[in-house]
Amino acid sequence: MKSIRAHLVLSLVAALAAGSALVLLFTYNYAHTELDRVFDDELRQVAEAVHLREDWKDTGTVRIARPDFLYAVRAYDERGRLFFETMVTARPFDAPRSLDAGYQEVESLGELWRVYTHVAPEGIVQVAQPVAMREALARELSLRMLLPMLLLIPVLGAVVAWISRRGLAPLEHTSRRVQERDAGRLDPLPTQDVPTELRPLIDALNALLARLAASMDAQHAFLADAAHELRSPVAALALQAQLAERAHDPERRAAAFADLREGIARASRMVEQLLNLERLQRGGREPAAAVDLARLAREVVAGFAARADALGVDLGVDAPKSARASGVEAELRSLIANLVDNALRYAPRDSEVTVSVRAAGDGVALEVLDSGPGIPADHRTRVFERFQRIPGDATHGSGVGLHIVSKIVERHRGSIALEDAHPGRSLPGLLVRVSLPA
Repeated sequence: MKSIRAHLVLSLVAALAAGSALVLLFTYNYAHTELDRVFDDELRQVAEAVHLREDWKDTGTVRIARPDFLYAVRAYDERGRLFFETMVTARPFDAPRSLDAGYQEVESLGELWRVYTHVAPEGIVQVAQPVAMREALARELSLRMLLPMLLLIPVLGAVVAWISRRGLAPLEHTSRRVQERDAGRLDPLPTQDVPTELRPLIDALNALLARLAASMDAQHAFLADAAHELRSPVAALALQAQLAERAHDPERRAAAFADLREGIARASRMVEQLLNLERLQRGGREPAAAVDLARLAREVVAGFAARADALGVDLGVDAPKSARASGVEAELRSLIANLVDNALRYAPRDSEVTVSVRAAGDGVALEVLDSGPGIPADHRTRVFERFQRIPGDATHGSGVGLHIVSKIVERHRGSIALEDAHPGRSLPGLLVRVSLPA
């Protein structure tokens, strides 16, 4: 498991270490440059300060070796005859003599030296210093500056850990609040005294809790309504089973079993509609694809043909060879089936129910027409609500068919409208018009 605190501390310590390395490199380069400038200036000053005396030329070479010498100094005439020399202890200097004034780096006995040559009328003076001596001094100065920083890194790491713990305390407090809640608590988390950085997270959690609360409320309401709606069919099935058991006359027994089969079919249809409604409310869906709505309409009508014949209703379909809409085939099949089921339930004997499909502008129009009692204008919005039925309706139904239809239309970004199929008649019928994107 990744830790934000550990990540912060390790990142900051690594950044400090990398910064310290850069500081060391910069300090070394800067110290080396400054030491070069200072020592070069001293080389020049020493060379110019040496006074060449005539008696040195007469007495021969004068050699001086002292342990505290930082420079090798030698003097010679224009013919190259050496008459004065000092040496850095244990570091002999034996470079070629030069008549060119100025600075140069020469190698002497395997070691690199920085040399300044001063040319005067009395003779030539060379002052030299090992380059390694300068580099060692630059490293020593750099390490002296780096040592306090290296000792400071663990201290800063501890301080950063303490600060991060204090800074992340509100997050831990919020986590404990969430952990202490049981599954039934979906009220929003408090937002007072919440840091600005945590506010978007708290708002997102509260929005999620609100959606969960709404979903739970809808689920509870759905279960309550479903239990209420299923109570009557189940009781009717039990009664019809008792009647079938008590019937001694074969004709009555056959009629009782017929009623029982019809009740079972209605209960099965209701359970199927409730399951479809639950799937729609769950929100998941298959990806949309091109669906031939004309073919679906013909298949659904064929599936209801036997029921329509038993009811004495002329069920037909008016559709072109193909009419493609964008959507999920299973949901669109359920949409047509619910509309046809609803139309057959209300259509009187010897009437017609027609399912038509046609192109309409940039989309496809699906219409289902029947000759039943229709729906009063003031109820045409309410019938799309769950478990809503028209007052006084004596037909068997669950009140979820049109609700499922409206949900499917909404998921397919379409529209639905209810109209009178035969205005002015005693039975105005119902025309359901659904528009779907092509």
